[in-house]
Amino acid sequence: MPKVSICIPTYNTARYISETIESVLAQCYQDYELVICDNASTDETPELVQRYNDSRIRYLRFEELTNQSGNFNRCLQAARGEYITLLHSDDFFLPGFISHRVSLLANNPEVGFVFGAVQMVDAAGEGLSVSRRWDEDHLFKCGELVEFLLLGCIVCPPSLMVRKTCADKTGLFRTDLTWGHDWEWAIRLAENNGCFFSSVPMAAYRVHDVSGTAEILNSAKNGKQEKQILDESLNRLSETGGNYPQLRKAAFGALSRRHMFFAEQALLAGRHSVTRHNLYYAIWADKSMSVRPTLWALLLGSLGSVQLYSAYSKLRKPASIPESINR
Repeated sequence: MPKVSICIPTYNTARYISETIESVLAQCYQDYELVICDNASTDETPELVQRYNDSRIRYLRFEELTNQSGNFNRCLQAARGEYITLLHSDDFFLPGFISHRVSLLANNPEVGFVFGAVQMVDAAGEGLSVSRRWDEDHLFKCGELVEFLLLGCIVCPPSLMVRKTCADKTGLFRTDLTWGHDWEWAIRLAENNGCFFSSVPMAAYRVHDVSGTAEILNSAKNGKQEKQILDESLNRLSETGGNYPQLRKAAFGALSRRHMFFAEQALLAGRHSVTRHNLYYAIWADKSMSVRPTLWALLLGSLGSVQLYSAYSKLRKPASIPESINR
C-alpha cells in the first residue's frame, strides 16, 4: 500500500486540474497514490485526466452528482495510504509539500494532523499574499486548536495532511452542509487530536470568481449554516467541560465580523441584496453590531446611498480581512 493518498475531488475544473495533477507528479516524494474522484464532470476533465500514463493515478468517475462534501467523502473512503491529503482540483502543491508533511508526522507521533500557511494565488496562478495564522511553527496538544477553530476555519484543506486512523475516527464530512463542511470537520478532528502548524507555505489556494467559495459568498447562503455549525459544536463541546461556554461570545463575535466584511465586499461589487443578507447575519450572530455606524452606512449604501457609504468609509480605516474565511 502507498504511504500517502493524495485525493483530488473534482467537478468541472478542466481549466485548472492539469496544473493540480502536475504539482503532485513533480513532488520529490514518490510513495503515494493520486486518487481523483470525478463528481460527474461534464467538461473536458475526464479527457485531461486520462492523458496521464502513471500507475499511481486512480481515476474514479462517478455518474451520480453529489455535493462537495459528498465527493470529499468518496475521497476519504477510497484512500488507502497511512496519510491522507485533500487537494482541491483548482489548488496545487508547492515543491516539497509531501516530503515536508510526511516528515512532520513521522517526527511527531503524538499529533494526528499537520496544516499550515498557504500561498494565495489568483485565477492565473500568480501570487497574491500568504495566509498565515501564526508567524512561527506551533505544536498543539489534543484539543488545543479547537478554541482557535471556533473563531473561524484556519485549516485550509490543501495545506492539510492527516493520519488515516485519525480521519477514520473523526468520521465523514457532513453532506447536509453546503458551506463550512471542512470547518465543521476540522473542529471534530481537532477535538480528539494534537496537531502541528507549519508557518512555511507549502500549498497554493486559488482565489477566483467561479470557485465553490465564491459561488456561496455571492449568494449569501453561508450565514445560516455557519451559525448552525457554531451552535452544534459549542453545545457538544460544553458537555466535555473546559471553557467552551465562555468562548461562545468570542466565536459569535468573530462570525459577526466576518459577515460585516462580506457585506462590505458585496456592496463594493454592486451586489446590494447580498450586502443586506450579510448584515442580517452579522446582527443575528452579535446583536450589539446593530448599533455600529458601519452597519448602518453599509445598509444605506445597499439601498442606493452608495455615495454616503463612500464618504463614510473615507473617515475610517478600511475593513481588514478576518483572520479566517471559511472555505
